[in-house]
Amino acid sequence: MDKTYGVALIGCGHMGEAHISNIYYKTNVRMEYVCDLDQNRAALFQKKYGVRLTCTDPAACIQDENVDIVIIATYPSTHLELLKLCLKNHKHVLCEKPIAGNHAEGKEFLRQVKEHAECKVLIGHILRHNATYQKVAEMIQDGAIGKPIAFRMVQNHHTMDWEKYKRMLGEASPLLDCGVHYVDIIKWFTGSEVKKIAASGARTEPDLPEGSFNYGLMMMELEDGSVGYYEAGWSNTLSADNLKEFSGPRGSIRIIYRKDRQTHQEEGDLIEYYKFPEKVYEMINVQCQRKPTGRQFDHLVKMIETGCNAVPDIDEVYESFAVCLKAQEQVSEEYK
Repeated sequence: MDKTYGVALIGCGHMGEAHISNIYYKTNVRMEYVCDLDQNRAALFQKKYGVRLTCTDPAACIQDENVDIVIIATYPSTHLELLKLCLKNHKHVLCEKPIAGNHAEGKEFLRQVKEHAECKVLIGHILRHNATYQKVAEMIQDGAIGKPIAFRMVQNHHTMDWEKYKRMLGEASPLLDCGVHYVDIIKWFTGSEVKKIAASGARTEPDLPEGSFNYGLMMMELEDGSVGYYEAGWSNTLSADNLKEFSGPRGSIRIIYRKDRQTHQEEGDLIEYYKFPEKVYEMINVQCQRKPTGRQFDHLVKMIETGCNAVPDIDEVYESFAVCLKAQEQVSEEYK
């Protein structure tokens, strides 16, 4: 009989629900706990997803011997302490990104993971488990557009719940919060390292937390000659935008999510591939869940059962974190 895993989810917010909604029905999962500071939210998750117990104190579920895997879907400032408690109690961990909000905690997070190899730890770089991005990685690595690459990446949010975003800005800027995904993406696609960054930003809202900024732009140069930018903002007035485009001497690739397609959404995500010098477009459809947390969870189970590596591994996670934190600090200096 296949092994089943007792799972505790800590954090019943947007990403917490993205995780539990994709795993609670799996035959190898027993949902033992949902934990949240808001007891009502935990109770709602318990009823909706058939969870055995609720709690408001993370220690209660982490210390329970029926729990094998802990999903940490809380704000970055809590990640290190929750990780340490999980490792102390011999739990495997799936932790949301970014791993921390500052260098000291990021370095300690890295050290803790490396010193406790008996516990498998996977960080929520969900795009590594996304079929569309996997296809684009394969194309670029096979030379579809050549090198060097000019990459343009935008992730702007027109906010409908400004109070939630203000709380997030107290923890991490848009450059750090989602930027870790896209720095990891360009390193994955190119196999090259970021050698130089330059960042700028703005405070376009009047009630931001002290020292924070809600719009940022990060320019990057890679060792292989590739270059590009990542733009990210959270605002009441900024238009929502999602651009992922990669251009090289032999062509270009643009990712268009299913939700952004004008037609044929039933075909999934669209990869628009332009070949040069042929001057021919090829349209590639990929059936893909945008946040495949279930596939990500399956990889953690594979790590536990076979000893395979994390994807990305903890060194890659830390490197992307360090790049984005440096960009955040460049901008934050202006607002001290």
